[in-house]
Amino acid sequence: MNITTTENSIGFLPELCTPQAVLRVMVGAEVLALVLALTSSSATYQASILRLGLTSLFVQWVALSSTLTICLLSNKIKRLPVIKFAAAVSGIVVAFTIGASVLAIMMDSYQKVGVMYFWDTPFILRNVFVALVISLMTLHYFYVHSQRAELLSADSGAKYDALQSRMRPHFLFNSLNSIAQLIQVDQNKAEDALLDLADIFRSTLDTRNRISLGEELDVTLRYLRMEGLRLGKRRLNIVWDMDRQTLPFNMEIPPLLLQPLVENAIYHGIQPCKDGGTLGISLYDAGPRLDVVVTNPVPPVGTNSHQKGNHIAQENLKNRLRLAYGDRANLKITKSEHQYRVSFSIPKET
Repeated sequence: MNITTTENSIGFLPELCTPQAVLRVMVGAEVLALVLALTSSSATYQASILRLGLTSLFVQWVALSSTLTICLLSNKIKRLPVIKFAAAVSGIVVAFTIGASVLAIMMDSYQKVGVMYFWDTPFILRNVFVALVISLMTLHYFYVHSQRAELLSADSGAKYDALQSRMRPHFLFNSLNSIAQLIQVDQNKAEDALLDLADIFRSTLDTRNRISLGEELDVTLRYLRMEGLRLGKRRLNIVWDMDRQTLPFNMEIPPLLLQPLVENAIYHGIQPCKDGGTLGISLYDAGPRLDVVVTNPVPPVGTNSHQKGNHIAQENLKNRLRLAYGDRANLKITKSEHQYRVSFSIPKET
């Protein structure tokens, strides 16, 4: 099995080559050194402090040297299969543990008898055993964590696709109903509407998770053209508010983000009104974000405005924004006596 990696990860390990990651490694190493020092008995308080200092120096040297080496070799080891990747990382830690152990033996022996000894089998084996156990436990933790993150990501993707597909039957029904009415009135316009519908559904069958803002606006314009033929200019007045010079048409957004919102405004706001109303569509370039506002009139009390379906559509939009952007997206719905307003703000992604 191969390891799925992100741009900043090293195999299934998190990013290690940043100051924040190095600080976390140092804190973890110091905690380990404290535990090792406390588990060993010392005759005096001064001896305990000295042992803690030497243990901290040893563990920090192994931890930081191993982290630096893993960062330097990240391009070579991060795409290895799981077993080989774990063996490579553990091997690096063990190698530096042996090196640090030999260095500690040399310094200790020279300080005591003035002669350097290079080997103390029990001391080295104990250190290697501890390093191997700690590294394997850490690798196992991060591997399980990465697998869980992958499952959550796949689950979010499946939910996202399901939410998107739930909007299509409603859209298809309204579109076919519009064309059926147009056939009786003007076959040429009905043919144009059918071509628009084909183009719209060609875009909905696109498997991409992101499309450009320009593509989404094109789908929305085709839909509005079709609805304009059905309702007529008298009942459907469209007011656009956007600066074509500054609007980021190449910005990537989830597909069918604006069009269903516009459809919702027509179906639940304008269509129930006897005289129709004005549909307002505003797009603002707000620096690092894009702000979108859709407004429609509030139908008179007692009209069939399909409020239940309206709430379902808004909940779908809320969930799609959450799955696509998390906490970075904002959705706001306000209702006054005469106007219904839905606005959302999303970060720019190109």
